[in-house]
Amino acid sequence: MHTSIAHTDLPAAPTFVPPLDIARAQARRTLDEANALDLDTADSCAIARHFGGVCEVLREVLAALDAEDGRRA
Repeated sequence: MHTSIAHTDLPAAPTFVPPLDIARAQARRTLDEANALDLDTADSCAIARHFGGVCEVLREVLAALDAEDGRRA
């Protein structure tokens, strides 16, 4: 069945591309929060949540860098 989530095409790029300075600030905040995570007491769900947050922020930063390059071209 092609209407199931398994057959849904995901967008290749984030739908929102923040300006580079905002993306950088968000990346710094996310990395600080991930560094503050106590790996001795954190459960696997908390670790996965922080890892997902870091990945999303990296996508936003890369998209912002691409957009900045496009504006300079």
